Order: sequence, then structure tokens, then C-alpha cells
Amino acid sequence: MKLNCFYSFLAAAGLLCLASACSDDDYSLDAASVTPDQLVQGNAFEVKPDAENPNVIHLTSKLKGVTPLWVTPQGRSQSSDYTIDLPFAGDYEVTFGVMTQAGPVYGNPYKFNIPQNDFSMLSDAIWTNLAGGVDENGNGNPKKWVPMDKSYGVGYGSSPVMYLDPDHINNDGVENKDLLIGSENWTPNWDPGFQDWLVPATDPYMGSYMIFGLDPVKGCTLKQMRNTASGEEVVEGTFSLNISDPKRPTVTFNGGTYAMHTPGFDGVCDNYTQDIKILECTPYVLQFATMRTNSEGPWWLVWNFVAADVQDGTVTIPLGPELIEEAKPVFPKYEDYYKNDILEKLLFTVQSNEINYEAAEVVYNLDEETPYDILQWDGTNGNEDPANWKSQGLYGTIDLPVYEGDFALTLTRSGLKAAIENDKYVGYAGDAFNTSFTAADGQIHFNDYVTLLQAGNVKIEGTDFRVFKCSVDDGLVIGVPYGSDQNGTVNRYIVLNLVPKSIGGGATGPKVIPVDNSVLEGYLDGGNANCYRIELFNAWGGDKTWPVNIADIKVKKKQVLKIAFKIDGLEWAAGAAPKAILCHNIGAGLWPGADGAGFNDATAVTVNTAAGGETTLIYDNTNGGGAVTFDAGCLSICIQQTGLVASPLDADGNVDAANVTPVITSITIE
Repeated sequence: MKLNCFYSFLAAAGLLCLASACSDDDYSLDAASVTPDQLVQGNAFEVKPDAENPNVIHLTSKLKGVTPLWVTPQGRSQSSDYTIDLPFAGDYEVTFGVMTQAGPVYGNPYKFNIPQNDFSMLSDAIWTNLAGGVDENGNGNPKKWVPMDKSYGVGYGSSPVMYLDPDHINNDGVENKDLLIGSENWTPNWDPGFQDWLVPATDPYMGSYMIFGLDPVKGCTLKQMRNTASGEEVVEGTFSLNISDPKRPTVTFNGGTYAMHTPGFDGVCDNYTQDIKILECTPYVLQFATMRTNSEGPWWLVWNFVAADVQDGTVTIPLGPELIEEAKPVFPKYEDYYKNDILEKLLFTVQSNEINYEAAEVVYNLDEETPYDILQWDGTNGNEDPANWKSQGLYGTIDLPVYEGDFALTLTRSGLKAAIENDKYVGYAGDAFNTSFTAADGQIHFNDYVTLLQAGNVKIEGTDFRVFKCSVDDGLVIGVPYGSDQNGTVNRYIVLNLVPKSIGGGATGPKVIPVDNSVLEGYLDGGNANCYRIELFNAWGGDKTWPVNIADIKVKKKQVLKIAFKIDGLEWAAGAAPKAILCHNIGAGLWPGADGAGFNDATAVTVNTAAGGETTLIYDNTNGGGAVTFDAGCLSICIQQTGLVASPLDADGNVDAANVTPVITSITIE
């Protein structure tokens, strides 16, 4: 391997010399023996102001077949033709060099002058975000940055430094090395927060600052103070901002200034001054990256700063489409009234003939429709309800391929047994593995690293599995982290959807809910389009006898609630086609509303207007996320009636509710 590399290097060097010697350029030199005094303005390179704008400087290499090496006020470049924008008047210098077989060779700096300011070059928002911008007279408004001390709800970061994989900048396992500005273009693989061995919250460094400014006389100014255990280190110099590629801006530190970092990292990165990558630069957060070069190997270190006026509360970060404050994910808790952890009890609760009891062993199978999925936290409104974990519906796509194996997860009070049969994953083909586990704090902790499922290249594996659902009705949903939000907080899980196996034969056919029609009442609901309302249950109805035991009506996942009714003694007008809906408070709820818009819902049905005609309403939970109950809200039937009834009518022309009799002919769950 080393021999091949050595041969390639010599071959490349030979070609370099050959190309240089054969060049018909107006100036020729032997790249193998070039000296600094040969690299002079006018011969080897040219520095020329733009004909229309002297603040635009064109740099041109006059050498062919060699790699030029520019050191400019805006950073470094290896382009033969390179243009720099210098918004401020003043004296500048450019150093030109070439790469030779023996390494880089540079000439002496070439000095030149910019006679005037051109503040139009500061129109890009990054100048204002970083250094405060200038007013119409060119007066600056210096911007002070301090090390990040917590998450501010935008971008990534909760501490002064983070780590970023240089080969997988989105932390998604996909190779990508192109680091672009904007937190949507990269994801840290570790946000350590404050660690005693890294940067503790009490570190003197937290009192440091950088002040970037734009001065009509001094140009791009920088004052920085790094606070250390030995005292304050103050440096004043300049900076150069290179935004020739706006997606990949860099900043170069001059005059003894440097990319601010903790003293403990002085020897970790070779470069803290030249062409430092800017990863984020908003009015509120500044982040740049330096490459780790010590014995630990190459890795991006992301240095996080927050505007001083944001930290002290003078400026509040506005929230909007571009800057959305991410609510911290909330996980389900499994506790009884006395705050005792009951997760293990729930794991072993099974059903037999509609009776729930704790078993010594329970078998969990995969949900047939969606064996596994992605859950993502959707708490942008700040709601702390665990129901904000939303399914992404990706099963069966290229991201989550179809699972073709057999699966059974058997939990016992003494541990775990699992048999996973998947011909595509030889390591678990028909084999069983055993390990022990504990269940507490909303998680199942396996004693060994386990792979519970593999489909294609997707694996659900680990030792600690978060429990998102655990009940006889809702099943068991467990998963492991699969992504994080812009603050580095895990907000995405890949989960298994498991169904507990019932014990015994159980009842067959639909479940029939008894109804006492003798206490069933109907009335006009003026607040809901003046509809005719038949109320089955109302949590706010006071001390009243209801026609059903609402606790009996539990619609499990993949079940359907059917309610059939008729209204005796009612005659509909000729040609009437009234709509009826089943009203409730589940989720967003469903009610007619004052304008009757609810009758346009997809679940609305046309009432059977024949004498004694029966109408059936349905609540479908086949696509639901868990069992639905109505005991905390209402369950009613609402029917259009205005202008649609022939008799009996009251004095206002509405159905005379006192003289008709509603009848629930059946309620079933199947």
C-alpha cells in the first residue's frame, strides 16, 4: 500500500514539472526549483482592481501547470483566477505561492491600497448578523458574542462545544462531507452539554466574549477576551469574511485573534485562524467549526455562541416559520395513584374472555398492518401531552421495508425469551435467544444487547427500549432513538408495534352494549344548528341516569362502534334527506356547529326517512392509535331537522321533541 502511494506521488510530481516546463505562458518557471523571489507581481501573478469598482480585486495566476496558493484578506484559495471583495478602504496585502514537489513555496506579500469604502458590499445579512452591520453613514454597531450556556430553542446546541462527524454531517449514516451553513444542513452526533471533564458550567471560559465590528476607518474589527484560570487574555485585531460561496462562508482571524475556544483545546486543532467554517450565523446564534487534528483523529468541533443581548434578556428570540421553538419531548409515564411504577405490571397484563389479569408469561406478536414504524415528536405548540408522538406512516417505503419474517416476543417473570424467524437475517434464523430485563421509568432495559427486528438494512436493536404504549387495548409500542431535533434533543424513534396474545378462546362475534331506552331523551340543540339531539352520555350532564353504561363502550384499535337508531312518531317532509352524525369529543371532536358544517363530515349518513326506518352511525377505530373511550366527554346523535319535518311540529316550526320517541335499536362493537 505504501509503495503504491509513493509511486503515485512521484508520477504526479513528474507531470507537474512537465506541464510547467512545456507551458507557453508569458512567464515560465520550473516548479521543482522555484524560489520565493520568482513569485512576484506582474510576472508570476497579477493583482488588479476591477475597472468599474476598485473594491473588487481580481487575482490571476500567470503560471500554467502548477497549483496556485493564494493568501488573501478573505482567506485562502487555489484557483487560478480568484476575486475578492474588500468593502473598506485601507492597506491590504496578498501573498502568492505555488505547490512544488518539495511542498508549498510562497513569495513576499504584495501590498496594495483600497482608496474608498463600498458599504454596498455589506448588504448580505451575514455582515449584520455577525458584526452588527453599518448605518447609511458607515457607522458600525459592534456585535458581542458569548459562549452558549444553554439551549435557546433555535438551531443546535446547549453548551459551548459539540461534535460533528466529518463523514456523515447529517448524522444519518449516509456519507456526506459537504458542510453547509444552516442547522438544516447538518446535525451534531454529540451535544455533550456541560461535563466536568470537558467544559463544566463553572469554567472561567464561560465569561469570555468576542466583539465583531465594522468600522469605516479600521475596517473589520475584532476584540476578544478569553477568560482563563490564569486571568483574562485580551486580543484586538481584525477578521476577514469570505462569502464568495454563500453556502460555505468562512472567516479568517488576523492580528493575533483566533476562533474562540477553551484553553484545554489549544492543542486539539492545528488551525484556529484561517478559513474557519461558519455553520450558523443568525442574529441570535453563531457557530463555527474547527477540525480536530490530534491523536484522536479528524472530527469537527462545533463552537457555539449566543448573542450577549439574547443571553442577558435584552433581546427575545422571535418565533416564526424560520425560528420555531422546539418543545422538549415528553414520554408516557406508567404510574398508579400513589406514583408507584407499574410498567412491569402492565407488561404482564393479558386478556381472557374479556377479563384482564396478570400472567406469569405473555406473548407479543407484531401488528400485522404496521409491524414497525417511526414516531416523531410533534410538540411545536408546547403541548406536553405524550400523544404528540406521531406516527410517520413510513412502513412499506424504501426507508422502512416490509418485514417478511415470523416474530414472537415472550416475556416471563424471570426474564425474556424471543424467537425471531427471518430467512433474510441468518444470525437469527429460527434461533431463540435469552436474556433478562427490567421494566421501570418508562423503559425496558435488557441485560444484553438484542436485535429484535431486521428488515433490509433497518435494525431495531439495543439494550434500552423506550415504551410509548403498554396496555391490553393499545398493545406494546417500544423503540430506540432514530434522530434528533435542531437542538440535538432526541425526537425521533424507530418502534415495534406489538400486540399481546389473548389467553383462551374468548368471546366470538360483536360485543353488544345494553341500552335502556326508557331514559333516552331527545331535544333541540340550538347551539348546534338547531339539530335534534339524542344524548347517550354527557360528562357535564350532572346526576343523571344515562341509557348506557359508558364504561362498557371501549373501542379498541381495529374495532368499529355501530349505533343504530330510529325515531317513532316522526313524519319527515316529502323529499327530505336529513343527515345524521355521531357526535363526540375524541381528538378534534365532531359536532354540527352553529352553521351545521359538521353534517358535511365524511362520517355523516343520510337518515332513513321511511316509517320506522332504522339508521346506523359508525365510529371507526381501525386506523386508530389505541382504545377510545367516551367517559370524559360526550356521545350523542345529532340530526338535521330545520325545514325537513312534516310533523309533529312546535310553534316555531321545528320538530316537537316532546312528542316523538327516539329508540336505540342496537349498539355493537366489532
